[in-house]
Formats: sequence, structure tokens, C-alpha cells
Amino acid sequence: MKLNLIKTIKIIPTTPFDFDSTFHKPDHFTSGDNAYEKGIRWQTWLWQNKTLGLKFVNLGSVQKPRIQVEIFYTGKLPKSFIDTLIEEIKYRYNLNLDLTDFYKQFEKDKVLQPIIKKLYGMRPGHPSSLYEYLIIGIVL
Repeated sequence: MKLNLIKTIKIIPTTPFDFDSTFHKPDHFTSGDNAYEKGIRWQTWLWQNKTLGLKFVNLGSVQKPRIQVEIFYTGKLPKSFIDTLIEEIKYRYNLNLDLTDFYKQFEKDKVLQPIIKKLYGMRPGHPSSLYEYLIIGIVL
């Protein structure tokens, strides 16, 4: 299957946001449908019965985050499809999550300080659908 670049979208997550710790979780049920190098993640994605290729590129920093999403497909995609896909990406990767209260509550915690420093701006998230995530939970 040959996929062509259909659309490039920019997303601005809430701050703080760390691209690499959000998009690269190697212990998170890895599969062969993705590839990662610092600042870039390639991912296959099934959305509304269409098989897509996505490329996520870090264009920002923890305090000024910016993500470029390149969408690849075999044909054209309507704007409404792309809009719902982008909203789903934001949801699955928690790109609009406000971490302010979490950091305020635990900023002086002696146990969590080193972890927070290392993973500052990381979001919980997973590219799998709810169905795929439920299957993982059942298998475990």
C-alpha cells in the first residue's frame, strides 16, 4: 500500500508539554506499527475504517510546545474527517491536559521531585483505541 501526504496540521498542546516522553513509551505494549527517533514518531492509525500513516514532529519546546502532524493516505480525505482525526489525536495523547494543579500539589514532594524533573511535561496517553486498550487489559 502506497500512502501519500494528504495534509499537514499544527497542534499547540497546553504547557508544559514534553514531546518525547509523551510520544515514546517503549514499555507501553509496543508493536511493529510505529517507529520513533528523538522528536519524531511515525504511527499507523485506523480511523473511521481508513488506514492512515501519521508522522508527529516536535517543532517546539516544553514551554512553547508545537507539534506538526503529517497525515498520509491513499486518496483524498474530507476536511470533516481530518478535523475528527485531529480531535481524536488530542484526546488519545492528552494534548489539552492542564497539569498545573498536579505540579503545584507535588512540587515539594521529596519522593516525586526527581521523577517530575525527569518527566516534566509528559502526558498520559496511548495511540490505541479504547477497544485495543481493553483487549490489552483483558490479556494482562
